[in-house]
Amino acid sequence: MSDTEIWFTRCGGATASTIAIQQNFLQDEFADGSAVLRSLQESSDPSLRESHFDHSNPAMLREGGNIPPIWARSRGADTAVLAISWVDEFQSIVARADSGIRSLAELRGKRLAVPLYAGISIDFQRGANFHGLANGLAIAGLGAADVTFIDVPADRGAGRGSGSAELQALFDGRVDAVFLRQSSGLRLFNQHAERLRELVRLTEQPDPLRRINNGTPRPLTVHRRFLAEHRGLVVRYIAALLRAADWAEANPGEALDALTREDGRSDRRTIAATFPRYATSLHPKLTETYIAGLSAQKDFLRDWGFLEADFDVRDWIDHGPLEEAIALVAAEAAVAAE
Repeated sequence: MSDTEIWFTRCGGATASTIAIQQNFLQDEFADGSAVLRSLQESSDPSLRESHFDHSNPAMLREGGNIPPIWARSRGADTAVLAISWVDEFQSIVARADSGIRSLAELRGKRLAVPLYAGISIDFQRGANFHGLANGLAIAGLGAADVTFIDVPADRGAGRGSGSAELQALFDGRVDAVFLRQSSGLRLFNQHAERLRELVRLTEQPDPLRRINNGTPRPLTVHRRFLAEHRGLVVRYIAALLRAADWAEANPGEALDALTREDGRSDRRTIAATFPRYATSLHPKLTETYIAGLSAQKDFLRDWGFLEADFDVRDWIDHGPLEEAIALVAAEAAVAAE
């Protein structure tokens, strides 16, 4: 039995990691004792769980929202991107139905809500809201100088989903429009549909760069030292995610059940609407479109003051482990077909 630990973590959205964990692809891969799997979310150590954001745990593989790993890399975390997935999620900009605002162009001169979370290392929700609003403004030919951003204090520990504080500010008349995203945003949108007017559903924009946000694209990251010392284990880890993504595409109903369990607050219909192309989008890849999307997100965070230093996303990526994992899965399939 090896004493090498692999700490895994993922965001609560649609990821191959979610499927791999729930369907035991990861557990089965390392059932031979070559590594000990540890869940970061199940740790009782707050400083260890903080690695989900700052990537301080050198033995961790992380698949999830891109703002924390980009931020951590800008602060000097010696990580590498091993793969990227692109799962479009619900993103919407809404105004009050009785406000008279009927289009994105009418946001000129208006007040737009952005959440402000205190006591966290990187305010990824704030970054996500800024980018969603900026994408909507750009569609209408507007920019940051054409609107006023209003800080709305929000509380991660209040038991409410992201978007609650901003939506309350909208109903109170403190702001004129808000950005909603993820399943929590869709639940709020459905709950208050009669009081809201949707100005744009960014999820449906044909230009992928208008759909970029914290959840799109999602990188898989690891420390370079861990990769150098345990490359074979990392390749096998990626292979487990590839198998999980293949399984999800072949079993979309069961995959939706898994994503619904992972969310824990939304019903099946809401999750399906939050991630409209989930079944075919979980595959870890390193396509030019995915890389360009991650680079564009990094540039946005740099330009809007979220990063301590700039860096080249292409230098952040290591293509080799994914290529080896793809070859490993293909070889297994060939043996199984004989």
